[in-house]
Amino acid sequence: MTDQAKAFKRLTQAQALRALYVDFEGEKGRPPVLLGVHRRGRGARPFVAYDVLGEAFGVLADSTLTLHAAITKLVQRAESRDRRIVAWSEHELDVVRTLTDDDPALVARFEARFANARAIAERWRNKCHAGDKPAEGRLVEYLALIGYTVPDEAAAGRVGETIRILRDRLERGLPLTAVQQRRWDDLLEHNRHDCASMRRVCLRAAREMEAASRMSAAVG
Repeated sequence: MTDQAKAFKRLTQAQALRALYVDFEGEKGRPPVLLGVHRRGRGARPFVAYDVLGEAFGVLADSTLTLHAAITKLVQRAESRDRRIVAWSEHELDVVRTLTDDDPALVARFEARFANARAIAERWRNKCHAGDKPAEGRLVEYLALIGYTVPDEAAAGRVGETIRILRDRLERGLPLTAVQQRRWDDLLEHNRHDCASMRRVCLRAAREMEAASRMSAAVG
């Protein structure tokens, strides 16, 4: 395993607190149409900034960005304040590698900041919760472990279908119906909770692993 691959699985408590938590939304096999980025906010409600990607969904936002422009903005924000970029798996990293492969320098900058939240959560469960392991590596199972409740309107399961329905409507130049607008709003809420709950898992994991390491060092 390379040093960089090992770094993907490491996140200190201080880094977890300041990190940028990201999540793409899209249809399987197609470029993403949305990038949500959670950063530390001062209010009780998690703050997630959204970038709509590509022209098809442009009417749903004040402006749109290409994936390359959105990743450039994300990396610059991370570099400017020395923050990690965290996603639940390496899917987001694979998207960046595939769709921005004409700019290897940008990919390298993204990789240098990247952390895999699921790998971090797995290290945490093995070290601190060996007797209470989730059956799979899904985010929702780790949320159950820490007692984080996702609202019904933010639940997963309809993202790809929603995007396909909206894309068909928008590409025909038709406005969204009230039901379709509500589905878009629910998709944004789903993305917000994916980013915010991922942060909650990482904060808990980093805190407990650092506490376990201090205790082990004191005993040793």
